[in-house]
Amino acid sequence: MMTDILGPGISDLVGFRSGDLGMMAPLGDGTFALVFGDSFRETGLRGEWMSPVGVVAQLVDGIIQIIRPLNAGDRVQQLIDYYHRDKLTLIPSDIINIDGTLYLQGMWNRGIGNVLSTEIWKSTNNGSTWSSVGTTSANYMNGLGNLISWEKGPDGYIYVVSSSFTRSNPVYLSRFQLADIGDRSKWQLFDPSTGIWSNSGAPILSANVRAGEMNLRFIEGHWVLAMFNEQTLKIEVRISDTLAQDWNSVPVANIAQNGPWQAEQTPLNFSQPYGAYIVTGSTLANMDLVVSQWNTYNNSRYNSVQFNVKGLDKFYGINQPAAATTQVLNVEEIPAQVISEQLLEDSLLQQTQITEQPQ
Repeated sequence: MMTDILGPGISDLVGFRSGDLGMMAPLGDGTFALVFGDSFRETGLRGEWMSPVGVVAQLVDGIIQIIRPLNAGDRVQQLIDYYHRDKLTLIPSDIINIDGTLYLQGMWNRGIGNVLSTEIWKSTNNGSTWSSVGTTSANYMNGLGNLISWEKGPDGYIYVVSSSFTRSNPVYLSRFQLADIGDRSKWQLFDPSTGIWSNSGAPILSANVRAGEMNLRFIEGHWVLAMFNEQTLKIEVRISDTLAQDWNSVPVANIAQNGPWQAEQTPLNFSQPYGAYIVTGSTLANMDLVVSQWNTYNNSRYNSVQFNVKGLDKFYGINQPAAATTQVLNVEEIPAQVISEQLLEDSLLQQTQITEQPQ
């Protein structure tokens, strides 16, 4: 299944029509927080520019349905108050719910990929308001700790996979106790060659990998790492019951791969994909992911898309012999609803129009 989760007739009720990324954290009542990066009131990167924004959503018959904004009010607003001056934008990496408090990590960018610093915020009212708990230099880990995803392990540690925000480096692993969330100098790094946690580490995933946006979740006793891999131009999933190890030997399931815009959009030809965020409530047998897509040639396509993937438990031999080699996992496709208003707007789009928030 592939279906848009934003657009005319889909997200109008909360006042925006396009956005990318889409990381999630449960809110404890059957709903989840869903946070997007650069977002716009209209399609095609038009209208007010906001980042990050969030909504409260739920699954209805397996499809993500937006309920209301994460912020107070009936229209989405930036979760963090600032202005987009001189290409400044705040790109979220991931969100996590720890004992009822939401934590959000984001990267301050002066132009995408030019990270100035990173920052962590918390919310004690389910995302309505946020306060900073710590800022980290972009030079931390030589930039290899800027883009992160995190998940609380069964041992109480919060585990973090990270890389640079340049899609040119491998994946690293670190961990911390909640009391140290705002002080990354206290986070421990892992070295898979020695099995030691210390103040220095080595990549856990490097073979044929240039890591893009990623998402780490602990599901049914297994660690699931979803990511966009710039090296292969694919959305990839890896699953293992062990996190602190060398992940180069873990088989990869290919969920979607890049292809030409002129061809029909399917999992085997999904043009310019990025991001890969696991939907709250997913299981190993029935997993949903949110994948972004952006036509950077003319901005006619900029959206977040829900993929449904069945059979990852069988692919990884969970409760049966594991897959011995890398394979392509087929994704069942159900075409997204075609909305005439969106087609008309896309056909009229000539150039990017980004509106700065009023000062």
